[in-house]
Amino acid sequence: MVGRNYKWLDKEMLTPKQLKLLKFLIEYKKEKQYMPSFKEMKVYMNVKSNSVVYHMLGYIEWKGYIKRYPAQARAIEIIKEVA
Repeated sequence: MVGRNYKWLDKEMLTPKQLKLLKFLIEYKKEKQYMPSFKEMKVYMNVKSNSVVYHMLGYIEWKGYIKRYPAQARAIEIIKEVA
């Protein structure tokens, strides 16, 4: 395949931004014993929209690193950790 983003279609591989967000979730959970809010994730990732964070979390979940529970605040479970 030709194109710069096709390598990220591998289900196991995270993009650099997804990896940054996942590491943030892991560290935040270790420090505070609960997950960050969307606002905290948005500020950490330096994005303006909640939808960007929502989509990143969706891809991280699809790739099997986290599990989200609908209709619950901060309801994210870490399934796989990265080095």
